[in-house]
Amino acid sequence: MPQTAPTENSPQPVQPVPSGWVNRFTGKLVLVLLDNKYGPSLRAGRSLWGLYETLTYRPGDGADTITVPKGFVTDLASIPRWAWIILPPDGPWVKAAIIHDFLYATEGTGPWKGHASGNSRAAPYTRAEADGILREAMENRGVDPVRRAIIWAAVRVGGAGGWKADSPRRRQALAAEVAPPGE
Repeated sequence: MPQTAPTENSPQPVQPVPSGWVNRFTGKLVLVLLDNKYGPSLRAGRSLWGLYETLTYRPGDGADTITVPKGFVTDLASIPRWAWIILPPDGPWVKAAIIHDFLYATEGTGPWKGHASGNSRAAPYTRAEADGILREAMENRGVDPVRRAIIWAAVRVGGAGGWKADSPRRRQALAAEVAPPGE
């Protein structure tokens, strides 16, 4: 059933909710731009963000959940700079990208920086499953089919290096120390 019309306090028109839609995310996305004393913290020229609160996603129709802990470091969607005019890193796919970054950073296992596993499923997720979860989560966030397909194809083609245990990107993601805001 569609939502009501926007009020004068609404910054954007309210999108109708598709029939049968279920929000698979739990938690409001709150990010903090990380910085050091010289400026923003960067990885490969991209700004780094820390999760201010946990973010949980329930893939598929099952009861399993993926919970990204407070303090997790992300560069949002790892989209090449030349493509930002069409697909910016902070588009409607951000929640999906953070879940995907978490699965890649932990190679689908879920434990991160001394936190208990963020996955309720006993078996680790494979890279193909992580990429499928990205696609599914983007659909859940209302990302149009063309953009979903482009982003999914890009991670299938270019994401292998980020998954390998000895990849520099994974070592950097796991080594990034971030104290949760307010601590």
